[in-house]
Amino acid sequence: MRQLLTAGLLLGIYLLTPDFVSAQTPDINSLIIELDSENEVKQALAAHQLGTLGPVSKPAIPALIRVVKEGSVSSRSEAIIALGNIGPAAAPAIPELTKLLRGHSVILKFNALKALRLIGPASKPAAKNIVPLLDSNNSYIKVAAAWALWSVDPENKDNQSQVIKALLSSLNISINEVRSDAAVALSEIGEPAVKPLLEKLQKEHAADQHSECEKICDVLAQMGSRGETAVPTLLKLLNSKDQALVWRAAHALGSINAKPEEVVPALTKLLTSSSPIVRAQAAIAIGDFGADAKSAVPDLIKLLSDSDLNVKLDATTALGEIGPDASAAVPQISSAMQAGPTALTLTGASALASIGEASVPALNEMLAKDSPLKLLAIHVLGEIGAASKAAIPELLKLTDSPDADIRETAIISLGEMGPAAISVEPELLKILEDSKGKTRNTAVYALSKIGSKKVLPIIKKYAESTNEDERFRLVCAWALLRANPTDPATVKSALPGLIKVLADENPLLRREAANAISLSGPLAESATSNLTNALKTEQNQAVVFELITALAEIGPQAASAIPLITPYVSSDDQMLRVVSTYALARFGKAAESAVPLLEKELTKNSDDENTITLWALSKIDPSPQRAKAAAPGLTELVTKHPNPDARFEAAISLGDFGINTPEIKQALKTATKDKDPRVKKAAEAALKKLGS
Repeated sequence: MRQLLTAGLLLGIYLLTPDFVSAQTPDINSLIIELDSENEVKQALAAHQLGTLGPVSKPAIPALIRVVKEGSVSSRSEAIIALGNIGPAAAPAIPELTKLLRGHSVILKFNALKALRLIGPASKPAAKNIVPLLDSNNSYIKVAAAWALWSVDPENKDNQSQVIKALLSSLNISINEVRSDAAVALSEIGEPAVKPLLEKLQKEHAADQHSECEKICDVLAQMGSRGETAVPTLLKLLNSKDQALVWRAAHALGSINAKPEEVVPALTKLLTSSSPIVRAQAAIAIGDFGADAKSAVPDLIKLLSDSDLNVKLDATTALGEIGPDASAAVPQISSAMQAGPTALTLTGASALASIGEASVPALNEMLAKDSPLKLLAIHVLGEIGAASKAAIPELLKLTDSPDADIRETAIISLGEMGPAAISVEPELLKILEDSKGKTRNTAVYALSKIGSKKVLPIIKKYAESTNEDERFRLVCAWALLRANPTDPATVKSALPGLIKVLADENPLLRREAANAISLSGPLAESATSNLTNALKTEQNQAVVFELITALAEIGPQAASAIPLITPYVSSDDQMLRVVSTYALARFGKAAESAVPLLEKELTKNSDDENTITLWALSKIDPSPQRAKAAAPGLTELVTKHPNPDARFEAAISLGDFGINTPEIKQALKTATKDKDPRVKKAAEAALKKLGS
């Protein structure tokens, strides 16, 4: 579900909250000292805590290796896990970890295999000691060995068939953890494992072993786009009489997300199934195709009156994921949203936000009729943003509401419309002049968002005043920074307050602060250590995204964050993978340690994502070979990517590569007509470099 309460809405709430609450990061030096303790419990606990910190525990590697050699079984086990969590930087531990593979302790052997896998390709010398473990009678060791062998030496074709065979056989093991690890390992292997999986699927299906077929479908689902060759087989399974197998095949088809012209009609037929779980999973899978599933909208609308609540929820979510092309569903979603229950109300609100402009009349009606969902409707209008400008008159009326929540949320939602709401500047200025407390804070926020110039001298005065409330001065400083993020004096004035917000207990406020810092790029260098410390403990993905973005925009001066950022290249969240890859590219040669992991990711992700990875590799290692690999994807990206920042970077790189082909020159010539002046200028400069 999309987040209905924006960071901006909560900025005003923050300004009236108690003092900041910050998480304390364990002191690494103290933990290293504890590793030498004669108390086994303290030693094991220190190793465990270092493991939870991941790559930032790099200074502890020598001490952890000593524990692996000399500690108790529990301490050694925790130290091995910590070394694995540190990742590639723990390569010095490989010889000691390899020795454990010849030992008798199952737990140490299992953890050593996992650590070698997480350290990555640098563990390749251990491969010869891993191979014999593929024949282990212990299923935990067998799967761990297969997964590790693939991870440390993925290009070895001789080992590949043995690895896949061991993992396939482990899908039938009764132990959940073993089956789960085998499934994840197979999904990481990707395309090379598809054919053997399909062969096993056909064999099990012929023998009516449907539970085994379901497990294979789950593996294919985890593979995502790399399982595309399985689509024809999965489509056939939709005709099975086993409903559990049908919905798992539908789930896999949605996750693979390929061939919508064939798959969406097949999934649409399942929406009339007698099984609620099949209807629900079919709706979810259809939603995975987004706008490509618009043909299913009429059938999804019918499910909004389904007798099963989960089916209603999943159909509503799917319509939201289809987006503006699902505009025909707005009346039914609006009715369902108002009928409830709460889960359906919130899901309906999220769907209307995703559909966008077509939802505005229905939401406006909720405002005019004083609906009990008025506050939620205001939130959604803010989420829609500029496309909801038709609601400005009704929202403006609500800025005078005696209900503080209604009044302040209406102000924030006007701000979320951005420059499209500049017409309300006079009214917002008056609110700023006449109000106190949170209402005044939200007025500053909204005026900043709509791009008001008239407010700048006013808030500059407030920001500098010692008579104003600290929180009000902080929001004024934030607004001044947004208006002029490249002014050294403004940045210097605003940074201390924004850094303070990075430790706030509210994740949306932390996100807003990190986003504001990112606008100043290298001028925010002094915030590097604060951003890095925040990233160490941050759990909220949206905040992590903004923290990495801020560090990336600071550039090479923030290279100390590389060990923290690198693991996100393998995140399950695509946005985190992309932003971390971008950040590593911004750090350039300093990010050389991340190259093995980036290369591994090329075997796991879509072509579009791989284009970004290849571009990043060319920035980290600006060699002719890297340039040649990245050029084809960037040639397409420079004219077709919807984000002008991406087109801009592509144009610069194509010029830097110096590869003069007709395709590249034509793409750059097209880019010289780009609507974004930066892209146009970069393309012209690139052509000049290429001698055109």
